[in-house]
Amino acid sequence: MHTLLSTQNIDVSERLGLLRDAMSRDTAPARPYVQDETAEFHMKLEVGALATVNFLRLGSRSQGRGGLCRDQTLIRRFDADEYRLAFALDGPTVLAHNDRQIELSPGDLTLMDVSRPYDAWHEVGTVGLLLFSFSRQQMPLPQVYANTLVGAKLSGCSGIGALLWSFATQAARDVDTYDQADAAHLSDVLLDLVGGTLAHELGAVRELPAESQQQVLCRQIREFIRQRLGDVDLTPTVIAEAHHISTRTLHRLFEPSGCTVAEWIRFQRLDRCRHDLSRLTDQPVHTIATRWGFSSHAQFSRAFRAAYDLSPLEYRRQAIAPRHS
Repeated sequence: MHTLLSTQNIDVSERLGLLRDAMSRDTAPARPYVQDETAEFHMKLEVGALATVNFLRLGSRSQGRGGLCRDQTLIRRFDADEYRLAFALDGPTVLAHNDRQIELSPGDLTLMDVSRPYDAWHEVGTVGLLLFSFSRQQMPLPQVYANTLVGAKLSGCSGIGALLWSFATQAARDVDTYDQADAAHLSDVLLDLVGGTLAHELGAVRELPAESQQQVLCRQIREFIRQRLGDVDLTPTVIAEAHHISTRTLHRLFEPSGCTVAEWIRFQRLDRCRHDLSRLTDQPVHTIATRWGFSSHAQFSRAFRAAYDLSPLEYRRQAIAPRHS
């Protein structure tokens, strides 16, 4: 993401005007305001694009109340056909939108419809928001369902909401590193997770397109596996039962990746071991292997060599050698 505006080195008397000018370039402008225009405040705006979705990150620090307001006048002038999902990164933010008023704390998120008025504000202190926008046509869940959640507080701390939170914030951090093909794929995954999160909240998962349901389920399964890599009893049967699907369906979900479920689990375990071998140099190899689900040291050594053409000890020596040179 690149910085659109930072008021850090700008005189206080000029900051609000520059903020309003910067926000006026948005596809759905909102009007920045502060309760006391003489009070110290600072705001930073960063923007980025991931194929068909756009990111806007706002960071604010103030000694008085301030916020963003989008009223009917702005809507009539700039009626963008968009939804926006807002993630609360830092500090409390109050949002009045769609006949609701909620307070967003870090870990919360909400769906916004920029064709409806809103007022978002915070009091003294620091606040941070990440917003990403996408057209109504890109919403995987039928709008009649999605619209019922506009302005509602959702959790990004557990379940599929946590997957969405993690994926969106990581995509925003790395948005400038993706090539065109990766960006298109990741934006599709992100939108599927949006639809899945909203559908789960409403108990309407079956209203999602089949492709979106499959994408969301794949993400949930992979996260389930990552959280349990140290469990030696993690098997396709256990995974399938936890997600109420057959093992045949589970294997079919992994076919596009070009590897079986067991191969994907082994790769994830080996990657965690490789990471720890180079950083936790005071821990024995067998301790690291056991932590990540390898019950046999010999089996681990064979699998590691097959994957990286080095034994675990050889890999560790090579990884730490530059630090001592």
